Order: sequence, then C-alpha cells, then structure tokens
Amino acid sequence: MDAGHRHELKTNELAEQLGHLPQLIKENSNVIIGVVLIAAGLITWPMFTRMSRQRDVAAQSSVTQSIQTLDQNVYDVLQAAEGDAEAKNKALSTLLVNADALLGQASDIDNPNLAALARIKAAQAIRTELHLRPDVSAEMLETQTQKARAAYEQAAEAAGTPELKAMAKFGLGLCAEELGQTTQAADIYKGIIADKTFEATALPKQAQQRLDGLADNSQVFTFAPSPADVLPAEDTEALETATETTSVIEAAPQPVLDGPAAKASDAEQTVPTGDSTPQQPATEP
Repeated sequence: MDAGHRHELKTNELAEQLGHLPQLIKENSNVIIGVVLIAAGLITWPMFTRMSRQRDVAAQSSVTQSIQTLDQNVYDVLQAAEGDAEAKNKALSTLLVNADALLGQASDIDNPNLAALARIKAAQAIRTELHLRPDVSAEMLETQTQKARAAYEQAAEAAGTPELKAMAKFGLGLCAEELGQTTQAADIYKGIIADKTFEATALPKQAQQRLDGLADNSQVFTFAPSPADVLPAEDTEALETATETTSVIEAAPQPVLDGPAAKASDAEQTVPTGDSTPQQPATEP
C-alpha cells in the first residue's frame, strides 16, 4: 500500500469520527459536564478560599475594633465628673449607639462564631449602659433588656463552640434576673451547670454563684416581736404611761437652793461615802 492510499484511509477514518462526534457528546453529556465542573472547581477553589479568608480576617478585625470601642465608651462613662450630668449622658448615648452598631454589624458576618461573639458583646454593652445610667424608667429597662435578650438568643443559636454558647445562655439568665424573673433565671443557671459540654468552661461555676445568690435573696427572715407587740393592750398602755412619766421627771429642772437650805445641801454632798464612825487615834504602847 503506497503512502497516498494510507493517507486517504486516515482521512476517511477521521471524517467518520467527526461525523459521530455529536452523537458521542449527546450520549456522554453528563460525564462531560461533570468533568468540566470539577476542572473549574479545582481552578477557582483556591481563589474563593483566599477571598473567604480575607473576609474573615477583615470581619474579625472590625469586630475586635468595635469591642475595644465599647470598652473605651464604658471607661469614658466612669471617668465622667460626678456633677457633670451632660458629659455622662453623652458618654452613655455614645455607648448605646456603638452597641446598636455592633448588633447591625453582626448580621453581615458570615462566620457564625464571630457573629455570636459580636452579639454577646453588644448585649453586654446594652445591659452595662442600663446599670451606669442614674435614672432608668421601667419602660426603658424592659425595652433595652429585651433587646439584649434577643441578641443573646441569636448568639446561643449561632454559636459553634461551648464557651460562646454558655456565655450566651448565662447572659439570658442575667436578663431574666434584671427583669425580676428569678424562677426562669434559676432554670437557666441549672441548665448551664447540668450541661456536660460546658464543663471545660468557667460558666458553670459562675452560674452556680448566681444560683446561690438567688437562693440567699429569696430567704425570709423572721424578727422577734417588740415588747409592745407581746404585752396585752392594757399592759402596753401602762408601759407607755410609765415611760412618759419617767421622761418628764428626767427632764424636770433641778431647784436652785439658797440660804440655809443651800448650806445643808452642800453639807450633804461633803459627807464621806465610806464608814462614818470616827477613827480613834493610835496609842503608843
């Protein structure tokens, strides 16, 4: 077979394969698409990973800065002059504004643990503002504490670490205490203590301390009744009359003596208090 004939055969074979190519692609479309997607993923995955890490680092830096700002706001409130109400109210307002800003920032964070931390710190700042404010109405206490409670609840749901979850639940217990819901607070603290996943954290010990404080505050002390409560009515009246008479006698002025009476009084005051029998002079033997 000469070279020309061989070339003609190869050309015909290639043309035949190209003619079957559409049918081949149709029959193996799923496999081809899968291979293409895998290849695209291998190419783009490192890029997305790098971008995600950059976003996490940027979000972490932003949250850290916001938390440091809240700490500075609290310091400014404490450093405000005692009589400068305007400066203190301004610092309190700044603290509250930055706490609300951190709550809004937490909604845009993709990292669940970082978002939980942001909500916990914002809720702490909201409660701190209530404690530092001199005049808090019942309505304001209810509104702000409920806002902090909602932040703690969202943090507890999103947190992926035992420490953050325990911190959020402990904050819920504090909110319940501040609203006067002591039974609910006790249940929350008992749940923290009983949860085995929190054993490696410091929160069970803190929860036990709060629980002990609730028990101490709920104790009822009975004091002994006063004598007036024990005596019958007629004896109580006689006791009051005797007390009044004694007070009048003690308050009466002493009479002023002159002449012989004054001398007699002076003589009475100079009488020795010991043995009044005159002593015999000692005789020498």
